[in-house]
Amino acid sequence: MTDHVGAGKDIDRVGAFLAVLERLAVDDLAVLALPEPDPDERTALIARAEAAAEEAGRVDEVRAAPRRAREALVQAFSFRGYDPTWFGLNWGRSLGRADDRARLVAAVEDAAVAAVVADLLPEDDVAKLREPFERIASMAGTAPAVNPQIERAGPRRAVIAAILVLYAAGAAAIGGVIAALGAIAARRRPPRSEGD
Repeated sequence: MTDHVGAGKDIDRVGAFLAVLERLAVDDLAVLALPEPDPDERTALIARAEAAAEEAGRVDEVRAAPRRAREALVQAFSFRGYDPTWFGLNWGRSLGRADDRARLVAAVEDAAVAAVVADLLPEDDVAKLREPFERIASMAGTAPAVNPQIERAGPRRAVIAAILVLYAAGAAAIGGVIAALGAIAARRRPPRSEGD
């Protein structure tokens, strides 16, 4: 730990953390379910972080960190929850259980606090604040593909493309037949007289 009292007031430590968070895929963050943190230990860690931040003149930054991190994560969840498909929205898309998401939010909040006070707290405390988020962040790239690419099919790519083209041509042909039958039926109707 070094003495940084009053130093770096123009540094956006939380912004740097949020840039890291933004690069992670929400699907990857939801792969691992975190255990419930010990509420007494977490409260004590946050209290020590706030005390160190107050001493260094960063109390506003450390108090805003959880809110900023939570808002960024909730916004990412909101955008990911909107999952359009060729046939409408995928309403069956799950971003995990509510309690798992709540634990993820807590981990992100704690990591944001750690970003503000990393140079003020003992390394053990910083590690305890960061550890749940770092465990989740280490899962990057492990979520199953939501929308698999046809290119991954290898030699079957041409067969899949041909099936899609035939399906589209068949749908267009059926639509054309229905439109033609409708036009023929409209021509065969006798005109209405004014008395009818």
